[in-house]
Amino acid sequence: MTGLSNETVREIARWLAPYVAEEIAGAQRRGSDAIGAGEMSVATSDYDPSVCAEYVRELGQGVLNRATDFFSRLEQDGRVGSLELAQVIGTDTPRNIPANLTNSLKQRARRMNLAVPWDETVSEDDRTVWLDRDGIAARMVEAIRAEQQRRAGRG
Repeated sequence: MTGLSNETVREIARWLAPYVAEEIAGAQRRGSDAIGAGEMSVATSDYDPSVCAEYVRELGQGVLNRATDFFSRLEQDGRVGSLELAQVIGTDTPRNIPANLTNSLKQRARRMNLAVPWDETVSEDDRTVWLDRDGIAARMVEAIRAEQQRRAGRG
């Protein structure tokens, strides 16, 4: 890709990443030996440390602070339910979680052409439960801490 800036190449790669991951997942489901396991883990890792750093860079300070609590809980326990998350991020009710946290995180993922950096399920009592996916939470916590330090340095 001679003649293209690194930034342009990265934008193209981010745009292509979900499609490549889908193809790899399809090949895996079909039992294809065309892609080795090592290659697959790299290609399907949407949220490597550099992507996590870029993801958190544009979050507002309030969302960043709440994301710290959210991803820390996912890193620690692998999951967090809506009642617990509401308490952890300081909202009165789980109904406020989207407005205070997840809407912003989903919008950021969408702007980067990525899936959200977690999985979701529903508990037996019909409440949302967020799940860590592929250790993304730990990478997010690290990226958030680095971003908070970067912002504090602007002072």
